[in-house]
Amino acid sequence: MQIKYNWLRILGVLALILFVYVFFKIVVYLTIATVLFLIAFPLTYRLEKIRFGKYKLPDSVAAGITLTCVVGIFTFMFYLIIPPLVSEINNLSSLNFYDVLHNTLNQFPNLHSLLNKLGSEEELKQNINSQLHQFATTNNITYLLNNITGYAGTILGGTLCVLFITFFFLKDESLVKQGLVIIAPKGKEKEMRDIFKTSKKMLSNYFAALFIDMLIVGVAVFTILTIFGIKNAVIIAFVAGILNVIPYVGSVITMLLAIFLGVSGCISAGHYDLIGPTINKIFFSLLSINLIDGFLIQPFIFSSSVKAHPLEIFIITLMAGALGGIFGMVVALPVYTLIRITAKEFLTHLKFFKKISDTIEE
Repeated sequence: MQIKYNWLRILGVLALILFVYVFFKIVVYLTIATVLFLIAFPLTYRLEKIRFGKYKLPDSVAAGITLTCVVGIFTFMFYLIIPPLVSEINNLSSLNFYDVLHNTLNQFPNLHSLLNKLGSEEELKQNINSQLHQFATTNNITYLLNNITGYAGTILGGTLCVLFITFFFLKDESLVKQGLVIIAPKGKEKEMRDIFKTSKKMLSNYFAALFIDMLIVGVAVFTILTIFGIKNAVIIAFVAGILNVIPYVGSVITMLLAIFLGVSGCISAGHYDLIGPTINKIFFSLLSINLIDGFLIQPFIFSSSVKAHPLEIFIITLMAGALGGIFGMVVALPVYTLIRITAKEFLTHLKFFKKISDTIEE
């Protein structure tokens, strides 16, 4: 019987892996919807407590208001970014590329001398023209437009699916709980309910802490770059906040994008002499903010939200990065938190799992 039971467990795991592989998009939609549910549920919970005499706010209305607030926040953030970004692209597209290259190189004599070793400016111009003509073929442009159209349709359809699923998660949180109970081993239903309850609390705290950290970084970047008079400070701050969800690597990507946006702002305004000072201001500003965030803010708010030591969080993030790259680093803390919560219910008889889960409240 024990051998038969073990084989059934193995087949169950294989069936789950096959389901994830075949219905990968659905799994992604469910994952994103679950994250939105964990972030937004505290607002829904408070709205459901509102009473008008002997009547309370219906669950569907509370979920609708919450989802509207979430969509409104994301819409507002993109509204702040898209118009200045489009304006910057239009300004850059109206400039003569070769004049920009010539004026920029004149501000950096060392770079100019290095490029002269590879060939004259005229030869560089001819090489760039040749590469552009090779890229800008009818087939390449058609392929690019088809991909853009396809991705736009996929993103729109995926967004609607995620919002639909999130609405019903918020309206009836028991859907998630019932799903966990269904897949629970026989006799372990109570433990699965406890896992759901603890996970909802801790992951909600984690995602709330993550949002607060993104907000702190974005506001700090915007404030300092605005004081320094850096153009595109709003876009840079938005990018810094969003990419802050990627531990360590996100700050490097943000630095490169910020320098590009800062330099493009100088070029579009015709201030080529400000390119060097702008790069220095952006580099040292972002470096300072990232160091403060990485060594002071993140360890405090993340360790408080998931009840884990900062060094423990750091090591887990590095291990996840080694196994899964950037994606692994992003999901490291939520997955590790779920592992610890599950271990609290089922594996406390093992010394290692008892140690990593002993800070989780009952």
